[in-house]
Amino acid sequence: MKDETKGEIYVAFNTSHLPVVVGLLERSGFRWEPVVDTGKEAPYDFLTDGLPDRAVTVYQFSHFLNSNLYPMLSYSSIILVLRPDV
Repeated sequence: MKDETKGEIYVAFNTSHLPVVVGLLERSGFRWEPVVDTGKEAPYDFLTDGLPDRAVTVYQFSHFLNSNLYPMLSYSSIILVLRPDV
């Protein structure tokens, strides 16, 4: 999905009772970064820029994101944004 103002976003819903790992589209020079993950406990379900320990939370999933994958718990949804890989 493309947001004409800010770039690409990825939205997924896991309606299964089982956890899944979703494959993300590879974009050279960019990386996917989580913004919303309803499978996480608050306040880590919505990763605003001002969230304490935001970088630590994103880092915890970097091994998945570096492989263009993202784990999802059952009955959850995610929103990821595409950011330049700096």
